[in-house]
Amino acid sequence: MTDDQTEKVQAPMSEQEILQGLVSDDSLLVRQAAFEAANQGLKSALPLLVSLFESSSVGIQEAVEVAVRKIRGEDAVRLIIPILRCEDATVRNISMDILREIAEDDVQAMIDLVYDEDPDIRIFATDILGSIKNASVVQALSEALLHDPEVNVRYQAAISLGEIKDPKSVDALKQSIKDEEWVQYAAIGALAKIRDTHSVDILLQALDSVSPLVVSIIIEALGDIGSVKAVPRLLEFLTKCEGPLRIKVLKAIIQTLGPNALNLLGAQQLVVFQEYMIEALQEKDEEVLMVVLSGLASAGMNPAATKAILELGKRVDPDVQLELLHKIIDTLKEIGYNEELELALMSDNEMIRKLAIETCGSIEGKAGRFVLKRHFEKMSTEDKIRSIELLSLSSDEHDIPFFVNYLENSQEAKVICPSLRFLGVKQKHVESAPLMLKFLESEDSSIREAALEACLALEDEDTIYKITAFKNSERADMRKIAVYTMGYINAEFFFEDLAIAMDDTDALVRKTAIEAIGYGLPESEAKNKMLIFAMQDEDKDVRLSTVGIMSEQLNEELIPSLLTALSDTDDWVKMRTLEVLGLYKVDSAVPMIVEMIPKSEQLVKLKIVETLALIGGDQAFQALLGLVASDNAEIQHVAQVAMESITHELGVGNE
Repeated sequence: MTDDQTEKVQAPMSEQEILQGLVSDDSLLVRQAAFEAANQGLKSALPLLVSLFESSSVGIQEAVEVAVRKIRGEDAVRLIIPILRCEDATVRNISMDILREIAEDDVQAMIDLVYDEDPDIRIFATDILGSIKNASVVQALSEALLHDPEVNVRYQAAISLGEIKDPKSVDALKQSIKDEEWVQYAAIGALAKIRDTHSVDILLQALDSVSPLVVSIIIEALGDIGSVKAVPRLLEFLTKCEGPLRIKVLKAIIQTLGPNALNLLGAQQLVVFQEYMIEALQEKDEEVLMVVLSGLASAGMNPAATKAILELGKRVDPDVQLELLHKIIDTLKEIGYNEELELALMSDNEMIRKLAIETCGSIEGKAGRFVLKRHFEKMSTEDKIRSIELLSLSSDEHDIPFFVNYLENSQEAKVICPSLRFLGVKQKHVESAPLMLKFLESEDSSIREAALEACLALEDEDTIYKITAFKNSERADMRKIAVYTMGYINAEFFFEDLAIAMDDTDALVRKTAIEAIGYGLPESEAKNKMLIFAMQDEDKDVRLSTVGIMSEQLNEELIPSLLTALSDTDDWVKMRTLEVLGLYKVDSAVPMIVEMIPKSEQLVKLKIVETLALIGGDQAFQALLGLVASDNAEIQHVAQVAMESITHELGVGNE
């Protein structure tokens, strides 16, 4: 484009300029003219806009489509209608899509097309009319449904009546159920969408006069409508049908009544219904299985149902059908405890045992817990682990002896840990404290952690005293536990002990001590001294933790230690220090940060740039300016972004 053309596109356009723009060879100018026509609601542009539907440029097609939708009106409808006869399917689809949105601007013009000689046009018209909510449209579509000689027109008319959902169309839809199957499907679907009481009557009456395939469609529709009025007939159908149709009837009844209302059926009916539901568990359709399981969940306790559901569980792929697996477990819980669950715990099938354990471990009442405890000793290690995890969540004070027994006798960490948490965290069973304390000395770190959690949860002074006494232990892990406990309970009270721990020979103990001091004490001179001392520790993890503490509570006294850390031997300490200096905008650090640039590795340089951008100011800007000339493309880019950030802040500040 020339400069004159660019200026012309950008300037406000008159009506004449818009019309000229729409016939231009310049696609950008055409699109601009289309958008201007839309903004001005320029009806005189409609003929040109509609003609451009056939443009080879997708960009132009999109622009003119937006414009016509916005201008709309009778003229737009009448101009687009002839495009429906276009041979190009893409152009026709654009026209139909727009007419579905704007056809209500000239309803009569669309109704006239229902009587067109071309059956394709009649199909298009009945489709488009489905988007218009108008009584005259219902009449025209009903006539097409009943009298059009082309089956595809009648089919589309039924579909559109379903979209409109006007009860006035029910009579026409009723008559069309005698039409060809293709139309019957659409009419049944439309009646299901209308959900009128009369619709249910029509569908029920049709059950005796249509093909088995259409009966199946009607059953589905009745399930979707969910009218209780259909239930007696559907129950009657259960005894007359079998196979896939019986499954559809079951599903429709459960959908209609809702699973919670199934027990309102008569006792004999419910027994038969349960038998059919159990039989339906042989189905492979996951949607059907989910509905049937919902029905079984509320139909009362039935060992046969439990057994069948467990057998279903054997066929489930837990990696693919996770939702179905959860539904199976939930259903077993709802049915409740019975002898089939206990038998399942002894099954040779791993999945059946797992389902039984999940159910018994979380089922209401004590029966499930009782049977898990009774069979616990005979279980495989994996089953024991899951059982005791569940028991630790659902058990109460009456189960304390069970857990104490396994603390005393088990060697399995994944059995010991839940037992510790149950006794300590859940039950606060102080009487078990001596046993818990022994586990603090376990060689297994997971057991030590669980034991410490349990002991601290007791909130027992004598137990705390015994833990803190480990500060003098020869084992570093025990000293660490003691130091952690001091910080957890009261860092101020144990300050002297924590200060001594800062000189411990083990780095983990020192790290735990500085964290206890850093997060457990309020700001004070003594605390500052300990943080400064920790910054000189030989272990990088201790220094790194200390910088992390300073990031939450920096003060003037600590800044010199941070500045010294810019020369740390460990890059991660340097980068964490840079983060803190940037966070608090410590401008006095800029000269030292700049000095780091030539001798730093790539990661540190990137962090330096980020920090300079956060601190800002002239010195930081000058340093970044030097980095923009770097040979390293990544450094160049981040330095440029950082400079833009500084200049933006300066601009905002000057406003």
